[in-house]
Amino acid sequence: MPTYEYACNTCNTLEEVIHSIKETPTFNCSKCGAVMERKISRNLNFIIKGESVSKDWKEERYRVKRSAEMGVKQVERWGGNNQSLKPNVAGVETESWSDAAAMAKEAGLSADTYTPLIEKEKRTSKVSGIDDQAWKTAKAVKENF
Repeated sequence: MPTYEYACNTCNTLEEVIHSIKETPTFNCSKCGAVMERKISRNLNFIIKGESVSKDWKEERYRVKRSAEMGVKQVERWGGNNQSLKPNVAGVETESWSDAAAMAKEAGLSADTYTPLIEKEKRTSKVSGIDDQAWKTAKAVKENF
């Protein structure tokens, strides 16, 4: 609420009063009892409207924080970067990527391409299907905000 200055024309007393801008109250002087008149004062409280560095910074921080929250929600719901590929070797499906790598070695094929998938399989929770490393990373990003 704004602060207004009221002056007594009889004894020259000044008083500051805080009230709503919609109100038009009448105040009596505390010394002589005369009705006080509202003065136009130089109020140093002002608002800068429009674009500013602080406004842009706050908006950017909100967007980054919201993005971090969404990252955690996506990992919790979908398991992060969920692989849509089923473990297989030459079209024959297997139970896990480790089995697929072993089957490829037995068939004389290169098993190097299965290494990242095996690592992801080790990190993935068997119960929820969430990639633990992706979840921890998303959670850490969220906690930094």
